[in-house]
Amino acid sequence: MKKLHRVILCAGAAGWASIAATQGAFAQAAPVDDSGEIVVTAQKRAQSVQDVGISLTAIGADELRRNQMTDVNQLANQIPNVLATTSSNLPAFTVRGIGLNEFASNFDSPVAVHIDEVYKSKPYMLSMPFYDIQRVEALKGPQGTLFGRNTTGGSVNYYTQEPQFTPSGGFNASVDNYGRVRADGFFNQPLSDTVAARASYYVAQGWGGPYRNLLTGKDFGKPNQLAGRLQLKWAGEGTTARLMVYGFKDKSQLTPYKSPGLFNPDGSYCAAVFTGAIQKDRGACLKFGPFVPGPDPRGLRETQSIRNMNADAPWKADNSAFGGYLRLEQEAGAFQLTSITAFDYFERDQVDDGDNTPYVAVNQNLYSRIKQFSQELRATAKFDRLNVLIGGFFEHDSIDEATNANTSENPLTGLPPFAPRLADDYKQKVRSLAIFTNNEYAVTDQLSLIVGLRYTNDRTSLDGSTYLGANDPSGRRHLITPVIPVDALVAHRTDGTTSFRGGVNWKASRDQLFYASISRGFRSGGYSVPFGGVITTFDPERLTAYEIGSKSRLLDRTLDLNLAAFFYDYKDIQTNVDDPLSPLVPITRNIGGSRTYGAEAELTWRPDPSWTVRLGGSYLDARFRNTTAVITTYAGPVPLDGKRPVNTPKWTAQGLIQKSVPLSDDLDLIGSTDFKYTAKRYLEATNQLFDRAPAYWVQNARLAVASKSGGWEIAAWGKNIFNKDYLTYLNNISFFRIEIYGEPVSYGLSASIKF
Repeated sequence: MKKLHRVILCAGAAGWASIAATQGAFAQAAPVDDSGEIVVTAQKRAQSVQDVGISLTAIGADELRRNQMTDVNQLANQIPNVLATTSSNLPAFTVRGIGLNEFASNFDSPVAVHIDEVYKSKPYMLSMPFYDIQRVEALKGPQGTLFGRNTTGGSVNYYTQEPQFTPSGGFNASVDNYGRVRADGFFNQPLSDTVAARASYYVAQGWGGPYRNLLTGKDFGKPNQLAGRLQLKWAGEGTTARLMVYGFKDKSQLTPYKSPGLFNPDGSYCAAVFTGAIQKDRGACLKFGPFVPGPDPRGLRETQSIRNMNADAPWKADNSAFGGYLRLEQEAGAFQLTSITAFDYFERDQVDDGDNTPYVAVNQNLYSRIKQFSQELRATAKFDRLNVLIGGFFEHDSIDEATNANTSENPLTGLPPFAPRLADDYKQKVRSLAIFTNNEYAVTDQLSLIVGLRYTNDRTSLDGSTYLGANDPSGRRHLITPVIPVDALVAHRTDGTTSFRGGVNWKASRDQLFYASISRGFRSGGYSVPFGGVITTFDPERLTAYEIGSKSRLLDRTLDLNLAAFFYDYKDIQTNVDDPLSPLVPITRNIGGSRTYGAEAELTWRPDPSWTVRLGGSYLDARFRNTTAVITTYAGPVPLDGKRPVNTPKWTAQGLIQKSVPLSDDLDLIGSTDFKYTAKRYLEATNQLFDRAPAYWVQNARLAVASKSGGWEIAAWGKNIFNKDYLTYLNNISFFRIEIYGEPVSYGLSASIKF
């Protein structure tokens, strides 16, 4: 604790010293229109967010910085009808109940993430921190007539700060009560009248963490990340070029699992599992029943506190990434031509302890390496009343994957002693081709019609095997010697379809927009490769979305009120479920359809420059329909028809209140609090009591002193200030259970400077 006090005092002193030496302003980093509203490019042209006939939430740079939104979880807390999950360091968004709830890493998410309009195909690519961001735009519903890759659930688009032709720089730092220190900054410099450069960085280090490994007696959860980005921008007459390269290294200690036992002393399933009481009493049941793998009793029952663990192979990353893009824009008569060429490399090398015990019962090595190339070409133009967009997209990614689980001391698996590991080893390649167009025609000054089309052709190939193997991992990929083959497959599949969007916008007045749309999204089929299980394939899914909404500016344009209602008709939905073909991890398969009804509201009130109040709420009624799928669980066979899909809480709400008070002619005191409420929901498709995650409310708070010019700011903050335990991921398997919880309470200091 003394060390923490020293760091806080040093951080504060450094901040004040920099403040005394620095003058400047926190300029609004995102473009704004004459009303102060963030300008977005959701339709590939600059518009006020209130003029776009799409359900859209935009968050600017200042709010991203103040709320430390460097990962998907923090961002999702402030967007209606959006949740975030992280399983095995695979972050993903769930939008209106549509998302990825996967342990496997080779699937594309139905909610796309773009960074500077570059598509990131696999979820582990989002484990990189987000920093020096200009704004985020979260679009809901099927996308594809405007974006490179087709999606069924939506798209979350990050836009980094680009080089400017004015010298500037900045620095942000924070330290918390667990000894975690994070810093990021940038330096922007024009090199000539036509060339500017920008360098940005992010560093996270620490000596502790919010968790404690009782086996070693040491704190756990310290970050160890380093990221950097270098950009060059050339602005010629009618031509603009932007080149970006980045690098990333991560050796962090990751969020640990809780793994409550399932058994009675006689080996039968424990009653607390079926009643759901296991979530309140995590040590109620034994992990190995009447069997005792070793002499250490700490591994027989789960600890009650989510902060404690007993792991012999703690969760740790050794990941790296690099890549970049070249963006060219050219004026050609009435057209604006855009080319985005990008390459990304990500190597994921992680270990984890699935059962959270001192025994080698489910110790996993997870290795993935992806090489991704993408090319997008598009042309936009405005002809009198017609806005036209025509584009083409190509993406190719190649994944090299190897996973194994060491169960050599697990008395429940029944594996032979000469083959103690379950494993897979495969290569997957995806090639995606698409052409798309989106057109808006203004019939009158108030009424416009939107028509969009897209043709997608995806080819997925697989060459892989699953097996039981020897206990001899070697090399970077931790490959083991196959002993007993389970399955092997060399195959490919091609999926193609045409999707569409049609809509109508009615601008009833300057401050009132009504819109309606129908759109269809498509997600290709693929392959599930469970280690130690049977390789399976699944078909494409399709979603047709119907939506109506309004965007209003009221009370002399101080209050924005956005409303939307929607109906989703899902066909051949791809769902992650337990299956006898996969003994250790669930697999993805098609299980029929689902129907979802929902509504959401978002209100932003700025009565004067000192106040910001934002409130949002959503309702979601989702059910599996027209499915004959039956899943076998601890309690026996469960038909899925009528059950709620994973991560579809009936009610969610979020909000933010911020108030600034002048302290002097030069200083402001800025107080803020934000919250997220999520009603109870199911984290497995079978919807049994032991699949249910209780409702939770997470609240954060912040108090800052800042210069009126905006050049500096120092703040004290707290996250999850009521210290709520809340589930974000659940995996029920026949002989163990994985639970992942959100982070417990944390608090600290931060400082920001711009010059």
